[in-house]
Amino acid sequence: MQEERQQKEKENKEWLSTIIQILVVILIVVLLRTFVIGTIYVKGSSMEPNFHHGDFLVINKLEVYLSTPRKGDVIICRLDNDGNKENIIKRVIGTSGDEIDIRLDEYGVYQLYVNHVLIEEPYIAGPMTEKGNMTYPFVVPEGHYFVMGDNRNASTDSRRTSIGAIADKDVIGHVTLRLYPFDSISVME
Repeated sequence: MQEERQQKEKENKEWLSTIIQILVVILIVVLLRTFVIGTIYVKGSSMEPNFHHGDFLVINKLEVYLSTPRKGDVIICRLDNDGNKENIIKRVIGTSGDEIDIRLDEYGVYQLYVNHVLIEEPYIAGPMTEKGNMTYPFVVPEGHYFVMGDNRNASTDSRRTSIGAIADKDVIGHVTLRLYPFDSISVME
């Protein structure tokens, strides 16, 4: 009888230990997904030719707590457009205090200037043919980012007054890895 009770107590302790281990693993996974890493599917063509509809990306959420996005970074932003909340992928063009200007050149193409310097953008899909309805020059407010899609002619971004500059609190993370499609797996800079 004593042996049976000891065996039962041992089994109960093992079950309790297993349950505690499972709960710790679940807690760690939840904390990692909430504060460290995330995933997102690209929707639409606004970031072509660099990211395509259906690409599956890993984002670094921790980085936004430790540092601020830099010009050229591809980030995921939370957008609340008339009550419709969505996450968007865009490239950081300007940070707090930067002066953004989009000017029409002699060929009818819009050129991007940041702090009076023409920006060479080899990563965009093609010449920019629209500047949005933002008034230029535009100075990026403190704690905000001016973001644009790489496919400038198919992107709704900071060039629209309905979106404007993205607040620091709305930056979710920095794109760090493309996992799908498998033939395009790559680490982002």
